[in-house]
Amino acid sequence: MKCPECGAWSNVIETRKTLLFGYVRRRECANEHRFTTQEVVIPDEVRRKARSDYGKATHQRLVALHKGGAKAAGETTQTKDA
Repeated sequence: MKCPECGAWSNVIETRKTLLFGYVRRRECANEHRFTTQEVVIPDEVRRKARSDYGKATHQRLVALHKGGAKAAGETTQTKDA
């Protein structure tokens, strides 16, 4: 992970497991800046649902673009004929 202050890569100094978050990690970068990160483990069920929702939204957008593209093409041919 990069340091938020200087952008240098960091190393983990200490790792603690917590109840509220998954893990709290203490990090230090090459320029001796120290910072803390809180990492949460996401259950597989949530990840699967998010992926399926994303897939549905993508499919719906493609269908809408396809239908809208056909309408737009029809409108342009009508204006050329008129």
